[in-house]
Amino acid sequence: MTDPQENAVAPAGAPFAVMLRGALLPSTVAGVVAVVVLTVVRGGDAFVGSLLGLAVSVGFYASGMFLLSRLVRSASPHAFFAVAMAVYFGQVLLLLVFFIVFRDASWVDGTALAVTALVVTIAWQAFAWRAMRTARFPVYDEPAADPEERP
Repeated sequence: MTDPQENAVAPAGAPFAVMLRGALLPSTVAGVVAVVVLTVVRGGDAFVGSLLGLAVSVGFYASGMFLLSRLVRSASPHAFFAVAMAVYFGQVLLLLVFFIVFRDASWVDGTALAVTALVVTIAWQAFAWRAMRTARFPVYDEPAADPEERP
């Protein structure tokens, strides 16, 4: 049996970095598969829309996880919530700008974009969840061996 390491506390942003590493590659692969399938099924017009959906979806999720892993360094729940909401608000604003810019583009297949974005979203959520479940982050402190050392 191994001895527990003293002061083996993960930094506050570590769970987001773990989820980013665990979800980035599988969701990108799923998106590339969706691009290939949609291009074959719907034709060459779907290629650009699918690539755009892949880039926007991966960029959306990866930027959120990356920013949270870098910005959340305090253990304060209030600071975490404020930073998380600010990051999410910024992402939603960027998505709004993206949709405003590309809403009338005739060269973008909207269905292919949406299907690819959906595939990437489902893959990202599944693999981020898997990465978080397999990561070993303590959720509580180990009890003190001596009852007098307890706070």
